[in-house]
Amino acid sequence: MNRKKKLVKNIVIIFILFFVLINRSGLYLSPVSAHEASERSIHYGPSQLIHVTNYEGDKYMLCKYEEWVSCDRIERVLFFLWKFGSSPFGFENDLNEKLKFSWSYMNNKCQLYGIVNDDSIKMVEIVLEDGRTFTQTEFYDGLFLFNWTVDGGGIELDKITGYDGEANKAYIDWYYK
Repeated sequence: MNRKKKLVKNIVIIFILFFVLINRSGLYLSPVSAHEASERSIHYGPSQLIHVTNYEGDKYMLCKYEEWVSCDRIERVLFFLWKFGSSPFGFENDLNEKLKFSWSYMNNKCQLYGIVNDDSIKMVEIVLEDGRTFTQTEFYDGLFLFNWTVDGGGIELDKITGYDGEANKAYIDWYYK
């Protein structure tokens, strides 16, 4: 076998081993493929990807599946590889509730996501125990997402409020105390 054939053969073997290694290690070439693998791992979905948000190098994927709402966190690894971080299993949406939400906390990163079931709600506001306030007026097919970082643990959520177009409370405050 001449040198060129050996070189081509070795390159092909390296690529095959690389893809086998990626496949067996839980690493993926795209965030969407990591998200799909995450759902398959818990026999959930496939969900409809509604919106992707970037936060501190991770991607948060807001999804709907039948009457369920979920947010899957996908983490970047080694510059161009991705792995799933949190479970995409969300909550069942109750259409009788004006605002339905859930949250999670991992590695000092918090996320609160949910769905607005009342068309009169035009803004969602959360207040943390340390006084930080976040608002969102843009919804993605009724879904919303808040991300923040905490020092030392805990969700630190104090309340969540939904407001109508005239800044009147359309949703009763919820307190985490």
